[in-house]
Amino acid sequence: MNSDVLVLGAGPAGIAVSLLMAGSGYNVEILDPAFFPRKKICGEFLNPQATEWLHNRNLLKPLLDLNPFPVFGMKIFDLQNNSFTGHYAPRGKGKGYAIPRKEFDTIMVAEARKAGISIREGFKAEHLIIENGQAVGVSGTDSNGTRFEKRSRILVGADGRNNLIGRTFGWMRGIRHLRKYAFMTYFEGLAELSNYGEVHLVPGGYIGIAPLTDTVANVALVVDEKVLSQQCLNGNSKDFLLANIASSAMRQRFDGLEPIAPVLTAGPLAFEMVRTSGRGTILVGDTCGFIDPFTGEGINYAYLSATMAVRVLDQALRSNHINDETLAAYDRERQRTFGRKFKMARLLQKAITWPAVSKFLVQRFAKTIELGDTVVSAVGSTVPVERVWSLRFLWKVVFS
Repeated sequence: MNSDVLVLGAGPAGIAVSLLMAGSGYNVEILDPAFFPRKKICGEFLNPQATEWLHNRNLLKPLLDLNPFPVFGMKIFDLQNNSFTGHYAPRGKGKGYAIPRKEFDTIMVAEARKAGISIREGFKAEHLIIENGQAVGVSGTDSNGTRFEKRSRILVGADGRNNLIGRTFGWMRGIRHLRKYAFMTYFEGLAELSNYGEVHLVPGGYIGIAPLTDTVANVALVVDEKVLSQQCLNGNSKDFLLANIASSAMRQRFDGLEPIAPVLTAGPLAFEMVRTSGRGTILVGDTCGFIDPFTGEGINYAYLSATMAVRVLDQALRSNHINDETLAAYDRERQRTFGRKFKMARLLQKAITWPAVSKFLVQRFAKTIELGDTVVSAVGSTVPVERVWSLRFLWKVVFS
């Protein structure tokens, strides 16, 4: 039987849109080439707004049963190891959680199956089925090498950088000045971990530390492709990561430590979309465009975009007007909601590449606690981005 909604990808965005659509009575099917639990490069962090989204839909309790590590804000370090600590608003109460992605995905996939959603693991969608200019399904290969076809009334792309829909329709394009690569692993016994995520600037990028316990952390290096070494290009990603740590201001914290898991790599990370709906499809989560994990916003962004998409999907399916005009309401709402947030993210990306600017900002935010808290809270979505994206805030940063 054909589904109402066929979702490509069982990550946070795919699961979120599926749960919401199934809760409205639609028949939903998800295809994912992976088997769960899977290995995935991720900051492994639920910011306060993502935590609230889960709580409001009775999905937070199974995650809290795992005793996830609470996170109250971020510590940002410049190249000289100067730092400031920003707290999520309201100060002392706002918090998110760090949780291993494998455990998070396992729980969310189980919740989707409890809701009656069909999840096909090991099903790789390879081609769109297009009839009269509209995508009406996909064809591909399962884990046994068997060809399959799946059809639906509407197709949702939640497959991230793979982005079958965007690539097929030519909607996807790279961002030349933000071509970055990520290298992620885990360390045990890392000193000075606390209930704060950390971002340490290094030449050409940064190292992020996401504490999962008092002693275990997710450690990720994100760098511009211009600084990739021949060593890295030859496939030795572990040595490349360790060399960057060894040359950083925090090298002493890693003395005598080795990764406790293989180093995962991904890149280039950054791309943007010309459009995110049309021809019988809607894109959600980082399938709509991806800069890099500096802001730690990935899962929250997935939930927000899924919520927007569901309102448009429901209208299109109920009216049986699955056309570009109806679906375009999603693009407009995304722009209203995320436009300034994306501009802020890009501005942060540029700021960290200029040592003098990053040093000035870190020192300013360390001196004026309110400013640092506001920036971190805007990134963590506990205050509106307009609090930062304004001439008034800029004036305070420069002249306070």
